[in-house]
Amino acid sequence: MLVKAGSLFESINFLVRKHRSAHHVQSEEISSTAIDGVYSFAVKNNEAASSPLGHDNDGDNMVVALHRGTSRELGQWDLVGLSGVSAMHGTLIPNTNKIVFLEKVEKNSNAYLPEDKSKYSWSVEYDIEEGTFRSLHTKTNLFCSAGGYRPDGTIVSLGGAEAQADIEEGWNSLRFLSACNGTKSRCDWDTRSEITLKTGRWYPTVETLADGRLFIIGGAMRGASMNSEEIGVPSWELYPPLPTNPTHFTFLEETLPYNLYPMVHLLPDGNLFIFANTRAILFSTETWSIIKNYPELPGPPRNYPLSGGSLLLPLRPESNYDPEVLICGGSTRFSSHGKGQEQCGRIKPLSQDPDWIMENMPLGRMMPDMVIIPDGSVLIFNGANKGTAGYGRATEPVLQPVKYQPWDSNETRLTDSRFTFQNPSYIPRLYHSIAMPVLDGRVLIAGSNPNANTMVLGEFPVEYRIEMFSPGYLFSDVPRPILKTETTLGRVIHRPAALSVQALRAAKLSPERGQGDGDTIENVISYGSEFEIEVEFFGGVMTESQVVTPKGSSNNYLPSKVQVNLLNGGFSTHSTHMSHRLVGLEITGYIQNPGAMDRLKVKGPRNGDLVPPGWYQMTVVENGVPSEGSWVRVLQLVD
Repeated sequence: MLVKAGSLFESINFLVRKHRSAHHVQSEEISSTAIDGVYSFAVKNNEAASSPLGHDNDGDNMVVALHRGTSRELGQWDLVGLSGVSAMHGTLIPNTNKIVFLEKVEKNSNAYLPEDKSKYSWSVEYDIEEGTFRSLHTKTNLFCSAGGYRPDGTIVSLGGAEAQADIEEGWNSLRFLSACNGTKSRCDWDTRSEITLKTGRWYPTVETLADGRLFIIGGAMRGASMNSEEIGVPSWELYPPLPTNPTHFTFLEETLPYNLYPMVHLLPDGNLFIFANTRAILFSTETWSIIKNYPELPGPPRNYPLSGGSLLLPLRPESNYDPEVLICGGSTRFSSHGKGQEQCGRIKPLSQDPDWIMENMPLGRMMPDMVIIPDGSVLIFNGANKGTAGYGRATEPVLQPVKYQPWDSNETRLTDSRFTFQNPSYIPRLYHSIAMPVLDGRVLIAGSNPNANTMVLGEFPVEYRIEMFSPGYLFSDVPRPILKTETTLGRVIHRPAALSVQALRAAKLSPERGQGDGDTIENVISYGSEFEIEVEFFGGVMTESQVVTPKGSSNNYLPSKVQVNLLNGGFSTHSTHMSHRLVGLEITGYIQNPGAMDRLKVKGPRNGDLVPPGWYQMTVVENGVPSEGSWVRVLQLVD
């Protein structure tokens, strides 16, 4: 892999100089070092600063550099590295501390293939801890695709766009990336002509079902400003497929033209909440039919290109896992003069008489990235206050994130609002930006590619800088709790020995076979089974009655003093966070061990409707302060 210093670093340092005087930030310059084909990046910081994760900020070259104020209430921004490609899609690689970025085939890639320095890479693996990236190989165009995970942690990227240069068209492509079993092996994308979608899809959505299959819905047959009867793909299909897929879906005809990247969430009853335009339905995953139509969401449509965002709010045992969906923002109209909406709608889809409860953000925002963080709060990043999604259509970037607290508290009652401002970034993140919660409790922010001509800097050029936002809980006066899972949950998982992508294809073996180094130790929990984890708390001595989860009630939304949560960061692209969910587990006991780590007894999730099989970041939360995450795999154990 090679980075083009003449374009990448000159343009990035130009942007740094442009913004630091306007926003009164310290001096930063970015340089690179190449070792064994992997590029690392250093940020020259000329002012000392403190870091919530204990980095040595002595003014020398370092990967982390503070560029906005530290605050327990308002959070902190850090510049941590470069993405190499335009990070318009992103998802974490399970059981690692890495994320994969994917972009379209265009002129703005700054990563080359290691075996041929004249060819670009359109996807990279970024190491969050090391601040480095390496190039991956892709056969088909990833532009405006979707993605999810198989239960073993294999990443599935699907759909895409037209052929470009020596890259094949990706409309019906299925691409697979193994997690390498958490080893140092260098895995790569596996794309095969004999394994495809049943139909081509551009701007589809993916949601993981209770049995681990992927539900794939909607999109268009080709790129366009908005969907239409001529190009729409009003159907759904599964992977692995049903024999009769794809299935016609009239709902996607009725919601034209604003239904690209439909909003889809798996509910705890196993059915799907599906939203497009201003309409929402409950869709059965047994009969594959519509169970219920919900009231329309007030205001303009929320899907691309008006582009609001949606979340399934945290599912908690304290509230008996009663689900709620939150939809926020978007543009008022399809025009460069459209304004960012302040409106949010919140609905309980499984309640007896569901309806939307409307709230207002403190400022308008289209193209928001809404993510759940380990304490159960929602952070809303990125986007603009004028225009709409698409190339060259948005201005007035919204630099200030807001925090949304889903539960009531004295503070929310006093202010009559669940929203609070957070410290702003100084980097505009417009069309094609992403946000992703990561293991250490921060949120990774990357991307912004709002120009059709990517070689022109303009007012909002292609953005390669990666930031981390540290929420206020990382600045607590009390140390973070410590979670250890390996002793109690670790077990040997039998895997085949390492095979290259080429060897897998030649042997006609499934892409989900994996490309790892044989047997590995994985942290495993199973449905309905009780397990123990080791913990250390620093917020004072607690009794078992204070730790055990209270009996669930649909009227109780106040989080417990101590929580054990499972977080799936999902697949992030175009303000859509596919399969993103946080689920709290029931704590059934607390064992104090003087001189050693204490233990929590925890009950595994009841079924796949609540927590689909696969990999999750487990955290323990004490008084709103989470531990660092630990990768845990949820599966049905067979004795």
